[in-house]
Amino acid sequence: MHNNFYASGFLFHLRTQQILLHQPNIDKNSSSAWNMLGGEGKGEDVCKAFQEIILKLLDVKLPTKNIFPVYDYFYNKVNKNHHIFYAEVKKLHSFPESRKGAFSWFTFKQATKLSFDSQTKQDIMVAERVIKAQARDKEALNAPLVAEAVSL
Repeated sequence: MHNNFYASGFLFHLRTQQILLHQPNIDKNSSSAWNMLGGEGKGEDVCKAFQEIILKLLDVKLPTKNIFPVYDYFYNKVNKNHHIFYAEVKKLHSFPESRKGAFSWFTFKQATKLSFDSQTKQDIMVAERVIKAQARDKEALNAPLVAEAVSL
């Protein structure tokens, strides 16, 4: 028996702190909500499914070492487990509008002003917290050790 799931997330440009989001309906007369990049998976590794989704949507091959899990949960709306990821990228590629929709880079602050469904908004907020926590952890590991003076 294969497990069906949904995998989604975004590309994250570390230097500019921007995320790539997707607007599937690019009808100029529509106020279509923005989304993370995502799709369904079945019976495969969830990270590999996210890689394949990005390849299909953007024609970008992500190295596994650049993909980080955020969290997962059972999403009642789609009746599937939902796995959230982000992938660090070095370049801010631009992606032209196509039949797949529009793709744009946003800071987390800019993203708070976009139209999302409530669950996507929650997923992005959690992802931002995870990214900031990981950055603090990396900074702490790279900080020089300061010897404390001990007086006798």
